[in-house]
Amino acid sequence: MRAICLFTPLAVVAAACGPSSSGGDAGGDDDASDAAPGAIDAAPRIDAGPFVDASCGAQTEPIGVVEVGDPPDLLVVLDRSGSMDSPIISIPIDLTPKWTIMRNALEALTSDYDDNIRFGLLEFPTDEDCAVAGGTAVRVPIDLGQAPEIASYFAGRAAGGNTPAQLGLAAALDHYASIPVNPAGRYVLFATDGEPNCSSGDAMAETVAAVEALAGAGIKTFVLGFGGGFADVSVLNDAALAGEVPRAGGPPHYYAANSAAELATVLDTISGGIIVPSCSYALDSAPPDPDAVTVTLGGVVVPRSTSHTNGWDYHPDAMTITFFGSYCDQIQSGAVAEVSFVYGCPGPVVD
Repeated sequence: MRAICLFTPLAVVAAACGPSSSGGDAGGDDDASDAAPGAIDAAPRIDAGPFVDASCGAQTEPIGVVEVGDPPDLLVVLDRSGSMDSPIISIPIDLTPKWTIMRNALEALTSDYDDNIRFGLLEFPTDEDCAVAGGTAVRVPIDLGQAPEIASYFAGRAAGGNTPAQLGLAAALDHYASIPVNPAGRYVLFATDGEPNCSSGDAMAETVAAVEALAGAGIKTFVLGFGGGFADVSVLNDAALAGEVPRAGGPPHYYAANSAAELATVLDTISGGIIVPSCSYALDSAPPDPDAVTVTLGGVVVPRSTSHTNGWDYHPDAMTITFFGSYCDQIQSGAVAEVSFVYGCPGPVVD
């Protein structure tokens, strides 16, 4: 899993840099004790050459900076068959039903990533046998802020029925076809604790074909085998390959989770892996002097690029700082996670 910048970084706002005067600190301040209430200790000064005034950063206070990347879609296609009401066969023995473990894990996941991923939830079966009844299969539509809705779903729903996986995946395709295409990404998390068993033909082949149909529509499918109760894992491996996002390092190509801890890790890995860090950051307030700002990535000063080729600039408005070129590449690859803005200190400018 690549490193993902999921936290909200803090920018540093410095007092405007003024000329030094005899008998006092640069900028006319007496000492650090005169800082406004709530001020934090001065951050380490940036060694960026002669373009940074020595008094920059003498007074600092935190200001919020929000990453403004577009969140992808992730529809959980969840097996609620009767076997989910049984415990995982494990050592040490844990008698907690799989349904409860899955509920706890999904509630925690959606709470943690509610602002980063547009979650939805679709169940199969929708009755106590093999049906997946049209629009009722989608219990939580894909959107931001759906953690409370997913918690509400689990509060009133129990496990039951068989495993019509292929019908659940076909319903997922129908749901995606009914909503606008999200350019930030469209994904399915197919989570099941057993082989599909509802078909007059070959349920396993039909399940893989349903994943292929999703991929053909530009929707990638993660496959999660939960609980270890599989007599034949070939359907999981085949579906994972067809879904175009197999587990790194496979085989196995599907993600396996046979405990609550493993489930939490897998869900975090999958969700974190679909979030591409944004190259844009919204500022809570405008800098006093927009031309007196030093920006760093991982402690390295970044030049301002007014041509938007390789550096940073205000874009698309004066309340948003966006990185371009190799600096954006570093952010999106996870190579750097620390972004810093210092107001009152002019940095280098390139065309």
